[in-house]
Amino acid sequence: MKKLLFAVVVFAFLASVVHAEYKFTATASSTTVSVGEQIQVTFTLNSTNGKNFQPPTFKGFTVLAGPSRSMSTQIINGQISSSMSFIYILSADVEGTFTIEPAKITVDGNVLQSNPITIKVVKGNTSQQQPNQPQSQGKTLSQQADEIIRNNLFIRLVVDKSQAYLGETIVATYKLYVHPELNIVNINVPKMPSFNGFWTQDFGIKELKFTTEVINGIPYRVADLKQVVLIPQQKGTLTIDPMEIEFIVRLLVRQQPQKKRFRDPFDMLFDDPFFNDPFFTTQFKDFPFTVRSKPVSIKVLPLPTPEPENFYGAVGNMQMKAWLDKNQVRTGEVATLKVQISGKGNLKLLSPFQLNLPADIDTYEPKVVDNTNVTPSGVSGNITFEYYLVPKNPGQFKIEPIKFAYFNLDKKEYVTLTSEPFVLNVEKGATTQTLVANIKKEDVQYIGKDIRYIKTKSSNFKREGESFIVNPLFWLLNLLPAGLWLLVFWYVKRKEKIEGNVVLMRQIRASKIAQKYLKNAKKLVSDGQKDLFYEETARALWSFVANKLNIKPTDLTKDNIKEELLSKVDDVQLVDQLIELINSCEAARYSPQFDNVPLEKIYNQSVDVLSRLSEKLL
Repeated sequence: MKKLLFAVVVFAFLASVVHAEYKFTATASSTTVSVGEQIQVTFTLNSTNGKNFQPPTFKGFTVLAGPSRSMSTQIINGQISSSMSFIYILSADVEGTFTIEPAKITVDGNVLQSNPITIKVVKGNTSQQQPNQPQSQGKTLSQQADEIIRNNLFIRLVVDKSQAYLGETIVATYKLYVHPELNIVNINVPKMPSFNGFWTQDFGIKELKFTTEVINGIPYRVADLKQVVLIPQQKGTLTIDPMEIEFIVRLLVRQQPQKKRFRDPFDMLFDDPFFNDPFFTTQFKDFPFTVRSKPVSIKVLPLPTPEPENFYGAVGNMQMKAWLDKNQVRTGEVATLKVQISGKGNLKLLSPFQLNLPADIDTYEPKVVDNTNVTPSGVSGNITFEYYLVPKNPGQFKIEPIKFAYFNLDKKEYVTLTSEPFVLNVEKGATTQTLVANIKKEDVQYIGKDIRYIKTKSSNFKREGESFIVNPLFWLLNLLPAGLWLLVFWYVKRKEKIEGNVVLMRQIRASKIAQKYLKNAKKLVSDGQKDLFYEETARALWSFVANKLNIKPTDLTKDNIKEELLSKVDDVQLVDQLIELINSCEAARYSPQFDNVPLEKIYNQSVDVLSRLSEKLL
């Protein structure tokens, strides 16, 4: 008996703990209303584990909308709390005092009940209300719907900073706010924002994920529409254009066949007899509504001057690591020098930088390995440049330390990173195979060991006494080595001049770099990877112009390249085509209206424009 009593006590204690842990409450926006007036009733559970919600009957009221379910999470003093709410919009039908009975919900197998709510409904006094609300008189159904939607559906552009340095990363987020009682049935995006003056990378939000944010006591549903990483490419004040979206919103409309009465739509959602008069007939109606966010201005600060010698526009917090894959090679073999820049910042804008190599070592266009990630906190990861070194002569060669400068945002100053010097030991490689391959077979063939075929054609004999000096072959054999020596001398001097001139080197390699990006883009056409295709094509266009015109990444804007090109190319139409292609690549990554543009067409246009520009910029 004692054991049974103990078990009952324990069970009662556990039950009380459960009920103490979870709270299910009911609240009303007002406890005294007029006939025909709206009230909002909210049932809230301090957990998100509720199931099998059972609402009351709402005797004496008409349900205009609901239940609308919402979730919310709050962090107060480091403590996380979550809740779920069920919201109803009710209209009082007749005078009297009514009790809204408790609602029920199941949590962890236990059924909880909310508290009852007593509402007093009094007689409406429309003669006193109408003079105070002249703004509703004479308005059409669409005008009243616009007023309701405008106050309960909007877009905000949120940026993580309103002031940034040139090249500093900014994260911009377009947020959609929807009142819990609005029903959106369709969304169309006719105009995407432009980001003039910025390098951009979109996160590619594929579906809207709603959370709850309480504004003025109303739990709005909030979703990220678009999130973009922006890197300013020019100083001054830059403006992020608005985002425009067309919605179709479905509202509950109550209409009376005869005279229509109006009230103010601003007190609450649908708080208008036009929508909630108990004598009106009920129907749903769809209303188009266009929402625009407000433009946001960003103040872009210039980087300090003077810039260090090895600064190429890198901004952020970065580290450098450089290494040779091998220190011992033979002539003709390849050694790989890898330079890796890691950290956080504008890593995606980095281009291969010039190495200070001995004249006896050839190098080729480096391979770029991009291991960066774009997240809501910015661009991070690493990017590696792989330089292929081919020694021409044996010996021991010293490669000067690699220097890389960037602007550190934490210290607000330039930081120069320097690697250790490298030593490459080169031994003479084998050449026997090459020489053997150049030896020709004799025209004479042997049968057995000692019998030759007799030549049927006579040889070219010279007359005795004829001078060989007057023979053109004599001069060719004597002048050819000298000519070859001069050609080699010219090539070596030209190579040294090019390698010592960074500007000239960029101009010469501009086409090769662009061709590499276009080659990648062509592969992506067949794979159908649209976003990557437009990214590679844009890189080809931007890199070609930047290298040909020797424009630093911090000065690389469409206005700048247009001005520079027009000063060197007398073809306005060609320059406009280039700018149009850049705009198309940028827009296609964000706007659905480019879905039907063939990738092959963009690729062919890019190849054509760059080929014609290359000829004119020789």
